[in-house]
Amino acid sequence: MKKTILTILIATSSMILSAQTAEKATLAITKIGATSALVNDMKAKGTLATMERVVQALDSNLSSAFQATRKFSVLTRADVDIVLKEQDFGTSGNVSAVSKVAQLGKLKGAKYIVSVMVDDFQDYVEKDMFATIKKKLETRKIRIGAVANIIDTSTGEIKETANFVITNDGISDKDLSTQIAGGSSTDSLIPILSRNICTQIAIKVVDMAFPAVIIAKTGKTITFNRNLAMGVAIGDEYEIFAQGEEMFDPDTGDKLGYEEISAGKLKVISVNDKFSRGVLTEDNGVLKGQNLRLIKKAPPAPVQNPSANEI
Repeated sequence: MKKTILTILIATSSMILSAQTAEKATLAITKIGATSALVNDMKAKGTLATMERVVQALDSNLSSAFQATRKFSVLTRADVDIVLKEQDFGTSGNVSAVSKVAQLGKLKGAKYIVSVMVDDFQDYVEKDMFATIKKKLETRKIRIGAVANIIDTSTGEIKETANFVITNDGISDKDLSTQIAGGSSTDSLIPILSRNICTQIAIKVVDMAFPAVIIAKTGKTITFNRNLAMGVAIGDEYEIFAQGEEMFDPDTGDKLGYEEISAGKLKVISVNDKFSRGVLTEDNGVLKGQNLRLIKKAPPAPVQNPSANEI
């Protein structure tokens, strides 16, 4: 009897220890660069230095964005960068380069590798003239575009290629109270826009690797594994899906994923740094373990100050 109890205790302890020491998926991030076409264009316009600031800002923020999701252990990237000699790797999908990166990532213990290239940068001023009141309004406009390749080292394939474009609509130095006399509004806007685009990239990768899942259900209140860093906001609306039968392409035999059956909808009521909660607005058999997908973002909070500088 004592031996049986001891065996149960040991087994239970092992299960608890295993749960506590479960490892996160490991991810490596390559050094962010710009496509050769963009570099040449910026050189011709004399704005290469500004574009390089964009790349540096993205470079310094991407690791933090992934760490904030609490889903990955992020590796240093020095070794991975060595194989990325072609500037256009991020957009070309070069098979040889992808294979080399995947092999190297596998050696370093990375499950996924993320490669980001900036392929668009615009920085200009819009001017509006009001002749009757003899006033001129100038608005700084910035647009940053990037493409991210997400590589699965276990297969050596690009799992997904995603394009991201972000602008400063609704954001200005005046809103942020950061403009310094004699300085450019670009100086303060670039870091903010870079953080935003890095958050978008991190969210895209997490959604690819780990779909949002219901982790608790109490009555109509649903708790799911998405946090503040994942961009969840109060008022967001999600659809909930039950996983059905696995599907295959009849011609190639390729796996096409699983059939998804709508089980309900929810609206987010609270968000913190670990998880979010929502209240069911529709329930057709919602259960713990089912996946969620964002269907409608809550409208952004209104900007208090105008986004233009009056001259």
